[in-house]
Amino acid sequence: MNIALIVSGMLALASLAGAPQDATVAPSPSPPTAPAVQGASDQDEAADDPAKDVDASPYPRFIEDRSITGSVRCVGSSSVGLMLNTVRTAIRDAQPGIELIVESSGSGAGPKALAEGKADLAPMSRAMRPAEIAEIEKARGAKVEYVEVAVDAIAICVNRANPLTRISLKDLDRVFGRERRRGGGPAVVWGDVGVRDTKLSGERIDLFGMGPGTGSNGIVSEIVLDGGPFRTSVNEEPVASSVVQAVATDPLAIGYCSAYFEAARVRQLEVEALDGSGFVAPTEANIRSGRYPLARSMRIYYVDDPKAFSPAARQFLRFLVSEDGQELIADMGQKALGPEQAHQHFDKLK
Repeated sequence: MNIALIVSGMLALASLAGAPQDATVAPSPSPPTAPAVQGASDQDEAADDPAKDVDASPYPRFIEDRSITGSVRCVGSSSVGLMLNTVRTAIRDAQPGIELIVESSGSGAGPKALAEGKADLAPMSRAMRPAEIAEIEKARGAKVEYVEVAVDAIAICVNRANPLTRISLKDLDRVFGRERRRGGGPAVVWGDVGVRDTKLSGERIDLFGMGPGTGSNGIVSEIVLDGGPFRTSVNEEPVASSVVQAVATDPLAIGYCSAYFEAARVRQLEVEALDGSGFVAPTEANIRSGRYPLARSMRIYYVDDPKAFSPAARQFLRFLVSEDGQELIADMGQKALGPEQAHQHFDKLK
């Protein structure tokens, strides 16, 4: 996969972000390619100027250093953990002396593991809270830093047997919220959220989500439930992929998890924009522009202590935000960082 083409697609999407968009349009299956005429022009220009490399990536370049060895312990988000496990082979090939150890137990586990010195890195699918940062810095005596590795969003999904295609924030709160801070009565059956299909309208809604401390829970609670608690009837799954599997096998189900996880029998719903301007699908364009209300960045936190932050952990983070790592992340179907973002985070690690 050519990372330059990914960047071309990202820039094209960014230029459209300010214009009205149809939220129902699905994302393109592959990044747009540059016009053939432009490519020929670039090649002719390169022929005239041998010093110009038309294939040069705008992303940071990763430089292998086989002298760097050691284990890198990662504790935190299952969504980010999946990415780390996927790039495991690539980092092993580039840095054979680095061993990656990933424990995917939820974003909430990361800060505690960093504070106790039981992790080198804390992958998180939400921003670390000020109280968590303060606890780590007090325990470790050094500043907490992070790098972003990808862009993601929380998707609200239903079984494809369900005719529902969009949902308001108020109805989501009525479905998942115990206190319903956005108003209205509880939504218990599918008819309560506008499903008129006679087979489903009177059927009870089955709820699926993530456990306490996960990034998905934190974002849904903060944005959808207005900071309120979840209903006790939510079936808590250990990892995001389990939510998708549960919804795929249950025609009465609704769930929330990373938009990265998809299945043929699951539909991701359009969600009401925060400003009430309409319903927005979790497409790449809408996530990057900020129109989709449940967008988030995938982060990896670390303690920036020169005496304790291992060279192996630092080198692994360099790999993730470099051209090599971002290309792998994009190949997974995840949304890579923009080149400028990647350089900003890469420069932190020098």
